[in-house]
Amino acid sequence: MLFVSGLEEPWLPSMRKRFNFNLQKVLDYRMSLEEKAQLDLARSRKKYQGQVQVVDRINKELKLAKQELSKKENINQQSIWLWNKYIQRLNFDSRLADLRLKELAREVNARRQELLEKSRDKKILEKLKVNQKIKFEHEQEKAEQKEFDEMAVVRFKPETV
Repeated sequence: MLFVSGLEEPWLPSMRKRFNFNLQKVLDYRMSLEEKAQLDLARSRKKYQGQVQVVDRINKELKLAKQELSKKENINQQSIWLWNKYIQRLNFDSRLADLRLKELAREVNARRQELLEKSRDKKILEKLKVNQKIKFEHEQEKAEQKEFDEMAVVRFKPETV
């Protein structure tokens, strides 16, 4: 008897079903929440890095202004006043930039915690899916083996004495 390749052989049981995870939509939703949390964390980190550069730039300007003021010779009262006002403004800007940097650091930490929570929620469902799939496959194998055993019993013909 010839069998066409790709088709099941007639003696093989056709019990194999596809595994269907009934919480797949919830898992997909949690995956999308995790991806959104990853993007939010990346944006927060980018803002934080940008603010670090702002703080560094202001601190460099402040250092240069102080060096310039100390190098000046034959400087009049008005120039000293202007330099001091400039340095005061840079100090003020530096404090504001540091406050913003701390605020962004808190935001990054909050986003990181949010991502961990979303990831944990997703992993719980993934683990449930894996466990259910293993159980499903085990039950399928048991059912298949039972069918094979039943076929063997039906086909068994004892020798007549």
